[in-house]
Amino acid sequence: MKIRNYLIPVFSVLALASCNYEQINTNIYGVTEEGMKTGGLLYGAPFMDMQKLVIPIGSPTESTGPGNDLANTDIMSAGNYIGYWGMNNNWNFNTEATWNFTDARMSYAYQNFYSKLFRAWNDIYKHTKDSEDPADKEVRAVANIVKAVAWLRATDVFGPIVYTNAGNGDIAPKLDSQEAVYKAMLADLKDASELLVNTASKVLPSYDLIYDGNASSWVRLANSLMLRMAVRVHFKDEALAKEYITFALDPSHGGVIETVAQEAKIRSTDKLPLMNSMLPTVEDYGECRLGATIWAYMQGYKDPRLLAYFTATSNGYFVPIPPTNYNPLSTEAKNGASKPKVDAASPLFWMRASEVSFLKAEAALYKLAGGNPKDLYEEGVTKSFEENGANGVAAYLQTDDLPYDINRSVLPYNREYSCKLSPGNVAPKWNDADSDEVKLQKIITQKYLALYPNAVEAWTEYRRTGYPYLLKPAYDKAYVSIGGEEDAITPERFRFAPAEYGTNPNMSEVPALLGGEDQGATKLWWVRNNRPKQPK
Repeated sequence: MKIRNYLIPVFSVLALASCNYEQINTNIYGVTEEGMKTGGLLYGAPFMDMQKLVIPIGSPTESTGPGNDLANTDIMSAGNYIGYWGMNNNWNFNTEATWNFTDARMSYAYQNFYSKLFRAWNDIYKHTKDSEDPADKEVRAVANIVKAVAWLRATDVFGPIVYTNAGNGDIAPKLDSQEAVYKAMLADLKDASELLVNTASKVLPSYDLIYDGNASSWVRLANSLMLRMAVRVHFKDEALAKEYITFALDPSHGGVIETVAQEAKIRSTDKLPLMNSMLPTVEDYGECRLGATIWAYMQGYKDPRLLAYFTATSNGYFVPIPPTNYNPLSTEAKNGASKPKVDAASPLFWMRASEVSFLKAEAALYKLAGGNPKDLYEEGVTKSFEENGANGVAAYLQTDDLPYDINRSVLPYNREYSCKLSPGNVAPKWNDADSDEVKLQKIITQKYLALYPNAVEAWTEYRRTGYPYLLKPAYDKAYVSIGGEEDAITPERFRFAPAEYGTNPNMSEVPALLGGEDQGATKLWWVRNNRPKQPK
């Protein structure tokens, strides 16, 4: 009996050993991972989430949350700093006009720029990182392009971020310097471009809100992003810039964005109902109005695109609000100042054809690529007019007019504010006899007008180059909050919230990676050494 009692378990173990545990523990009525890959079910939801988070966009049933997210990343911050919009500035994160980077606001910004998208991207990455399946590699490549669009914004706002160690499973991953982020991101974009350029089939077509699964379109975006980043760094690393500019502009690598139809933008589609997330700030809260800086340029230049960007008042005038407006908007200002022209169906743009032309113009100006800077500059302006349905570009390109200076007569809702914008400034007309510095100023000034409403990108270009000249903040002590110099026009970056330091001990390396204190006045890596200061 004893023998029999011992044998029974032995025989049971042997029997089980001959079985397939995976088979035993599989729900025959469930869905396997391989089955979920069919049609993109495994990746579809996180891929949609990624796209919605690049520049926060809402939906008809969810507007307040994404609206607040966009206000935090683009409207009350970047777009306010560079004068696209004048603001109420009295939000729940203290008074924005003081550049007071409260802990809550900075934590919220880091979530919006980085953390939320990481979670969605990592859901895809962990299933594809070790796969040799061509379809998985294609999904990973497209997901990495979307990640690059988003995290380029993150590094251009904060500086150091976790990039090369993202998704490696570390509880406390090491951060990369912005220089290292750029080099790794450029290499990733090149890898994605080279893989997808030979892809004939569609990639996640049911879940692609940007290009409907068209791989060649994603290649164009990857190459265009490569061009954006490479041009951005040419003042700091000319060899790196030239390497990737050359690759991006080589037609054999799939090309770059050249037409309106090829642009990267997100908006409501049959796949997913979406709603432009500017609407809550503009309409529900009444906080976002025409900025005095962009008004001064467009009014001075007699720019027809002003009609496409903003609404005129009942008497046909455009009424602006100064940047970092210290006082909350009065009821009269909310009702009387011009609003951004936006509705639920308005897209949010990741990258436009006009920007690519301006990038080519700067590359040609500094002999980093072929082409005539004048022709490419005028091509950029022309494409921007086309993008916005504006006429009269030929006459516009011949004007010698300068932007308006702001005085009390044009600011009925803040008559104590005044600022000169014309000294040292430029007109739209190109002059081959001008210095390269003046030509750069023209390129970036027109790029600023064409980028609207991509506020983070416009703020980045201003910080990188010193152009275009901007109106001073209405609150003249804002620089104190960021430890900046008295003549600071905008902050240089966002700082990290203390909560980030508490969750990752490697955050102690941030000052060394930045080359300065973790504060709003510390310049990022790509800022040119000789960045000009505006004439007073």
